[in-house]
Amino acid sequence: MRYLVLAIVGLIAQLVVVGVFVAEDGLDFAEMGDQIFSSTIAVLTFVDLAFCALVYLVWMPREARRSGITRWWPFAVATFGGVCFAFPLFLHARERHRARVA
Repeated sequence: MRYLVLAIVGLIAQLVVVGVFVAEDGLDFAEMGDQIFSSTIAVLTFVDLAFCALVYLVWMPREARRSGITRWWPFAVATFGGVCFAFPLFLHARERHRARVA
């Protein structure tokens, strides 16, 4: 249950930040891109998160198969909600599956 709470908190946190951005700048993807690449630290953060997402997307289908989860693709789609949403959501599903099997 704690992983589900973490997934929800991660999703809400990201939605709040996106909401603040939209309130200030509108739904301006060009401005979003400008801000992502506006400084070395911003680029570092973006690259780090993108690499984490890539590692998660490579690891998760194998872990799903190993854990007996047959439908792994919804967790890949959930990555669009952020790694901080998709990863704990997958861990929650994995723990629930393990509990059912045990």
